[in-house]
Amino acid sequence: MVQLVKRKRIEVMADAPLCEWLAERAAHVGIVHHSLASLAAGAGQGGAWRDEDVSGAVAKRLFIAIASAEKADAFLDALAPHLDEYGLLVTLGDVDVVRGDRF
Repeated sequence: MVQLVKRKRIEVMADAPLCEWLAERAAHVGIVHHSLASLAAGAGQGGAWRDEDVSGAVAKRLFIAIASAEKADAFLDALAPHLDEYGLLVTLGDVDVVRGDRF
């Protein structure tokens, strides 16, 4: 039987220019693996948006990482002062992973 390990899945929706900053904050707390997904369109408190802006300022990305509960908490603490300033949407959920030693 495959051994499953409990970890946290962190998702942060942010403007594309913030992705490098997110990766740096994650690395600072020991989260070195992440993925970025492009988002096409959506709507939020600021109204509807669509990834059509040539500058990339409106483009949204989903930053996804898997981490231990301790690292996830440290990452969220690092982001907390900037949630409103950068308009970040953050979700955290429990997941079971194979090869938990990687996260």
